Amino acid sequence: MNDRSFTAKAGNRAPILKAAAALFRRQGFHGTSIREIAEKAGVSLGNIYNHFPTKERLFAVLMEEYEREYFSPDQPIARVLAEIPFPENIEALGQASRATVERFADYLRLIYVDMVEFDARHIRKIFLAMRKRYALIQAKTGTAVASDVDPVAAMMMVSFGFQNFFIMEKLFKVKGHYGMTEDNAIRLFARVYRRGVTPEFTPSRRLNCKSKTRS
Repeated sequence: MNDRSFTAKAGNRAPILKAAAALFRRQGFHGTSIREIAEKAGVSLGNIYNHFPTKERLFAVLMEEYEREYFSPDQPIARVLAEIPFPENIEALGQASRATVERFADYLRLIYVDMVEFDARHIRKIFLAMRKRYALIQAKTGTAVASDVDPVAAMMMVSFGFQNFFIMEKLFKVKGHYGMTEDNAIRLFARVYRRGVTPEFTPSRRLNCKSKTRS
């Protein structure tokens, strides 16, 4: 095999993955054949099998590629977590979560394919390792949270809360489902996470509450 032929075969990996991603998102895993992927990628069936021994291995590699990019240090959420200590960064995490959902919409849709058709077999390991990822970030940047709050779990809670909100807004197309703009929702998230939802009791308000209870 000459060098040019080898380079051509190696170079077919990217279009194969791109074609598979598009078809899996639209038709699902079991609804997509290797032949369809080959036709969309413009390669032969044999060329696909040179790179991926099975269709499931192709799907797994596709998820791994997305995962690697999703957790790259130059992605929005990773940058915010690395540059601004928690919980100072809550509003910035909201903005970064919006950018992440928009940028990785295709990956998020494939996660749903994995959930439905593989019982989350491929994505499960990513979430099992999630706390470790956040713990490494927290160890580097530090946090300033209440003594009875697990700082790593709190970081995860805020990040996942924002991402779930924007998945509804961007992927499910449920615009304004909190009854407000996205920016106002980010501000409300920050208000609730920092100060909670219980009314702040001043000494005078406590006295009023006690007097009402007696009466």
